[in-house]
Amino acid sequence: SLARSIPQLRLEVDLTETRLPEHIELALYRIAQECLQNVVKHAQATTARLTFTVEDDTAMLEIVDDGVGFNTLEHPLGIDESRGYGLLSMSERAELVGGRLNIRSRPGAGTAVTATIPLPPTRD
Repeated sequence: SLARSIPQLRLEVDLTETRLPEHIELALYRIAQECLQNVVKHAQATTARLTFTVEDDTAMLEIVDDGVGFNTLEHPLGIDESRGYGLLSMSERAELVGGRLNIRSRPGAGTAVTATIPLPPTRD
């Protein structure tokens, strides 16, 4: 439903059909929502790819766009007058559930945002 709510972007979606604890699902959804809003507002991208996987004890959400990118050395969390605090907010959401956010970007080469969340052990 999130992908359908963003008609201005061609969005490729690859989702693992695995349910997670509700607080982790909510954090990942909000991270995806904020990231895709940033792509629409700032990246000038035509295409983005959202991938969600669960392997062993880790959930990973990755969003990669073909937009203009930015210099992560100058703006490690994308914070400047034009970008606001979206990437900082996503990073904080990941940290609240024990995870981390990684941002790879450079001018002219798009951006990749990856949230990696460790999962609690499952009960047998």
